[in-house]
This record gives sequence, C-alpha cells and structure tokens, in this order.
Amino acid sequence: GLNILFAIISVTDIVVLGIIIKIINHIVMNENIQNNIFDLIVYIMIIITGLIALFIIYQFIKIFKNLKNNILICENNAKRLNLVSNSCFIISAFYLIIALFIASIMNNLNGEFIYSIFAFSVILIIIFVISGIGIKILNEIYKKAIEYKEENDFTI
Repeated sequence: GLNILFAIISVTDIVVLGIIIKIINHIVMNENIQNNIFDLIVYIMIIITGLIALFIIYQFIKIFKNLKNNILICENNAKRLNLVSNSCFIISAFYLIIALFIASIMNNLNGEFIYSIFAFSVILIIIFVISGIGIKILNEIYKKAIEYKEENDFTI
C-alpha cells in the first residue's frame, strides 16, 4: 500500500509542477497577477508538502522492509522514526508560515476560499504537530527498547 501511495504522490507532484510552470508563465505575461500569485503559492505549498510526504513514506517503506526481514529493534528504525517526526514538524512549520501569510492578506481580500485555505492550514498544523509528537514519543520508546535489548544481550 505504501508503494502505491508513493506512486500516487509522485504523479501528483509531477502534475502540480506542470501547473506551477503554467502559472509562472501567466505571471510573466502579466495576466491576472494577483490570482496567479495566490494560485502559485497554493501549488508550491502542495508540491513541498508532497515531497516531504514522499520522504516520510520512503522512511516507512524502509521500516517495513526491516520488519519483513525480522530486524525489529535496531538503530536504523529509530533513526527513521526520528526523521519522520522531524519531517512532521517541518510540514507543520511550513503550514504555519502559509497560515500567517494568508492571515496577512485576508485583510486586503475578501473571499470565502481564502478563509477556507486558512482554516485548512491551521488544521494541518495541528495534525502534523500531534503526529510529530506521537512519533517522537514512539521513537523514545523504541530507543529504550534498543537499550534494554543491548543490556539483555550483554547479560547473556
């Protein structure tokens, strides 16, 4: 399932890159600059989040490969969990920046779509912060398990 999700996000990122190129072309041609810049920001937000999501899914794929090979408690899995946790925090920081930017332009523009994007950004911030904290806690539990396993191996 993770491989399929990886492929779907990869294709989506490629499509969004094509859209970004078209929007930049419209901006260069001075066609409806204000809407095009806002669209560009939204699509850049999608592409950056998609790339980080690909990185997270790749880490999960590696963890599952280790589990398949009966390599359960190892440093590589702990490092991968730490990378996933940090990636969640990076995504939440990115959406915080986007939410602050949207909040700053909401005074100038009236639009239900802008308020929806702002609310969506805040919800994503909360989701990714909670996910990052949860994975960080899981990572610490995993590190303790590695420590106990090493102690047990030395005892035997």
